Order: sequence, then C-alpha cells, then structure tokens
Amino acid sequence: MLRMNGMYLYDRRCAGEEKNMEPKNLSESTICCFGDSTTWGDNGCGGGGNDISWTSHLGALLGGATIENFGIKGSRIAVKADRSDSFVERLDGIDHTADICIVFGGVNDFSRNVPLGELGSTDVHEFYGALDYLIRTITARSPQAKLVFMTPCKTSGKHEKDIPASNEANHLGLTQDAYVRAMLEVCDRYSVPVIDLYAQSGISPFLPEHRELYMPDGLHYSPAGYERLAHRIAAGLTAVCR
Repeated sequence: MLRMNGMYLYDRRCAGEEKNMEPKNLSESTICCFGDSTTWGDNGCGGGGNDISWTSHLGALLGGATIENFGIKGSRIAVKADRSDSFVERLDGIDHTADICIVFGGVNDFSRNVPLGELGSTDVHEFYGALDYLIRTITARSPQAKLVFMTPCKTSGKHEKDIPASNEANHLGLTQDAYVRAMLEVCDRYSVPVIDLYAQSGISPFLPEHRELYMPDGLHYSPAGYERLAHRIAAGLTAVCR
C-alpha cells in the first residue's frame, strides 16, 4: 500500500507477492511427513510399509492432499554414534518445498538413552539441542511452510529388545514424558504448533483391547491402528493448519 497526495494506492508488485504467500487449503497442500518406524509403517509383526502407515490415509482424509513419507525405522531425533540416520542427519533428504512439514519422533531417543540436555541447548547430540536445530533449520530453508511437531505415542515397551515402557525409566533414569516435555518446551519457545499424540492419540498400549486391535507389539501399529491414528492426525492438522 502506497500513499500519494493523501490517497492510498495499492502496489501491484505487493499484490503479486501477497498472492504468492496466500496459504493453500489442506486439500491442495503437499505434506512432508518426517518420522521413524511409526511413520514408515512398521506393523509390529516383522512387516508393514508405507502402504499401511497413517500417511497412506492422510491424503484422502484431508480432501486430496499430496503426502510424502520420509519415515525410517529406528531413526532418532538426535545424533548418536551408533547410527547415521537421525532426523538431524537426514534433514537434507526431505522435501523443503512442501507446504507443511510434520516432524514425528522421539520414542527412539527415549528408548535408546539419548541425553536430554536443557532448553537453549544447540548440541545436536542432545534431545533439546537436536529439536532446536530441526526447528531453526527447517524454518530457514522453508520459511513459508507450516511446521508441525507431533509428540511420540506411548509404548508398553519391548523388554526383549531393551525398550522400556513409557512409564519406566531408561538407562539415564528418564521416563518418556521427560522427552515429551522437552519437545513441548522447544516448540513453545518457537511458537511451533504441536499435536500431542502422547497425551491424546486415542490409542493406548496399556488397554488390552486397544493393544489387541491396534498395537500388536505395544510399540507399532496394525493396519487398523494406523488408520485410527490417521484420523486423529487429520483432525489435529485441520485445527492447526487452517
């Protein structure tokens, strides 16, 4: 808007820029889903894949959105020496032209004893620091994209694989809710919306009926579980990405 001789004139250049910055409807959006085995689509029985994941249902639930699955089994948010596929290390491989980026992880950081750190850390070997790095880097590369985090769902553990339940301490003496709080705190610092699946996924591995139907190993989801989870995620995205 320009002012000339006491009158306001609309600058066509600005009009073009504003049109380019208009948010797309969810149905027209490309959504990058950046996650671990729960995004990849592990069925908890030695199989699965992208075709049963919650991502396979999300596009239809959102009216035809384009969904991209960047899930890797076992991937952690933070960097740790025994693997090279953390979210931090995989960041160059996701779609930075997407309209929406969903980051869904953290359960492997809890179960594999990633140090927590503290709010303000930028050390990517710590959970707080890795979260901070992801938010700042994704925003720097895709400043107009909508960034959404999802807290990791609860687990009843897989003790034969040394994976604790959510309410059990890992080898650092931390329960899963410590990692959830860290995610909420870092996202709050940068005003990033969060879909809190830890608290409100609608599926509990601690209910025998839910475990039988939706979470066969208490950590991953059956096809029916992923479909149910997709409805919860679609509702969350509709609420935060209007």
